[in-house]
Amino acid sequence: MWRVWRNARGECEPKRLRFTPKLQKRRGTRQMSKSPNRIRRLKHIEAFSAVISTGSISAAARQLGVSQPAVSQLIKALEDALGAPLFVRRNGAIFPTARAEALREDAVDLLAHLDRFQAQLSHKNTGVLSTIRLSASVSIMTELLPELISSLAQQDPYLKFYVSSVPQGAMVSALVQGHIDYALHSRALDHPGLHNENLIESHQVAVMARDHPLAAKKTLTIQDFNGCRFISSTKNDPSYHDFNTLCRLARVSVNTVFQSPFSNLNIQMVRPMQAVTFSNEIVVRSILARTPELLMRYVEGVDLKTPIYLACADWQNGTETHQLLCEKIRNLSFTSDP
Repeated sequence: MWRVWRNARGECEPKRLRFTPKLQKRRGTRQMSKSPNRIRRLKHIEAFSAVISTGSISAAARQLGVSQPAVSQLIKALEDALGAPLFVRRNGAIFPTARAEALREDAVDLLAHLDRFQAQLSHKNTGVLSTIRLSASVSIMTELLPELISSLAQQDPYLKFYVSSVPQGAMVSALVQGHIDYALHSRALDHPGLHNENLIESHQVAVMARDHPLAAKKTLTIQDFNGCRFISSTKNDPSYHDFNTLCRLARVSVNTVFQSPFSNLNIQMVRPMQAVTFSNEIVVRSILARTPELLMRYVEGVDLKTPIYLACADWQNGTETHQLLCEKIRNLSFTSDP
């Protein structure tokens, strides 16, 4: 290719241009492209979790001990990395988007696992876990956990809780595999890697409606139940066999009209079934506090007790979280006239 140029004297002079072909893209080679943003620091996840749980940037900043602009910048960086908004503003308040709601549980799980990792590294020198994952039998979950968690939340409003109710066998595997931190049950969980602590020994008491014939007596004996309509636990419950042994020794026969493994259900059924049941006092008092048509009576000669165990992995034993839970559970109290 030729082009006409003017030289230094102003004369026209043809000159050949050197042609350099463009580099051809080699087939099959990978082109360098800008990699998507990646979140490499946990502070972004902590900021997201704090904002979505508190509902405001300012509250999240107070919880994390940083400035509001710092939290806003972390959320903005997280949104840029995801390529989608996480929060929307309405009337001065912020609300999580559908994308944020989808990420909420993953963020909580991630931070909870990190808590546990740090706790195991520090062992007994660790602080209280920021998220406490609990499992309990149905009666303990519905009757004892509300007061327990309320007490813990009053002491530390930033504590988070995850509660599940699973069969006793599943509790063992959940604790061993680290899916939950603590389990509350009326029986010790048998595994060499678990620690069980008996925190409460609750007396078995009789429960009946206020208009039941036995309600007129302030104190009962086991013989008073001879021929009574009775609500019983199932054979898997040790109290079932203890009560049957007691009745056999006293030559007392009851008419069992309802059976279930759930003590709170059994208590609620005494009035419609016109029957009597036995249950542990701490659960009974919790139910009586909101069910005035029922009452409880102590039974002379009946020294049956229901233990309440707190189970955890061996490494959790003695940690601040474990000590706090033990203290709060021992202090559980439900006031109601017998």
